[in-house]
Amino acid sequence: MIINPILQKDLKTKLRGWRSTILMCCYVTLLAGILFLYFGGSDMFNPVSLQSFNPRIAINAYNVLITFQFALLFIAVPAITAVSISSERERQTLDLMLVTSTPARTIILGKIMVSIAHTMLLLVASLPVIGIVFFFGGIGFLDIAKLLLFYLLTSFFVASCGVFFSTIFKRNITSIIITYIFLGLVTFGPFLCYIIFVLIKERMLGIGFNPVYRDFVKWLFPSPVFGYVSFYFGSYGGYGGYVFGISDIQRQIDMLLAAETGIWKYMHPWIVNGLFSIISSIALIFFSTLALNPVKRKL
Repeated sequence: MIINPILQKDLKTKLRGWRSTILMCCYVTLLAGILFLYFGGSDMFNPVSLQSFNPRIAINAYNVLITFQFALLFIAVPAITAVSISSERERQTLDLMLVTSTPARTIILGKIMVSIAHTMLLLVASLPVIGIVFFFGGIGFLDIAKLLLFYLLTSFFVASCGVFFSTIFKRNITSIIITYIFLGLVTFGPFLCYIIFVLIKERMLGIGFNPVYRDFVKWLFPSPVFGYVSFYFGSYGGYGGYVFGISDIQRQIDMLLAAETGIWKYMHPWIVNGLFSIISSIALIFFSTLALNPVKRKL
């Protein structure tokens, strides 16, 4: 079995020490602490409480955990990948990698897979904590599988962005800042553009706007939050709590999606955003390879 040499080298050097083990233990302990505090704040540990069990508490606790994990993707992954190539350049080891028989594409893919492997390792290690919610019902194995698939696609996109800007810019701090700015624009920019579009159409032009599901997809498909909201409220809308703004948007998306016919009926937000992540990641890997290839740079 042929393994990417960059992935093999980084996994051997980074996972053989205690640093990764301690990080994993701290992460799982933090998640367990969050779950414990949430249940404690909901008065579930009080033996003399007269309050009956509410299944919403378990579902909301699950939502809190997966929200924390989703935020981890946008905090940890860019910090790892945005310095993957630029740090090699600063240590003057990039030229040594390029003169070997390893293609530039293999180097790029190796750096991306390293960050995805570390992220997925943390996510898989946290499954026992999330599995506590299974005792209360409402969450199935298929829900967890779809969520992990969405996390994998999102990590792939975020890591591709980090490696791309790390290839373009020579300094670590520059590539990190540009990566976070770009991801912020991709995440929140579509929502801002959609709000501006609706305001212009309704207030300035005086045209009534009755959106269909395709209108949401057309404007919001690049945002990972658009895909993630379908997990936070879509599958658990009957149990989860109400959050002003997001709940209204998700409820409207669910109603419009139910009214769709044909293939659009199956194009849930996380599927649409996942397709965008795959296509964008392939394009970013292609351009990163061109930028890293020393022959192409000379031409």
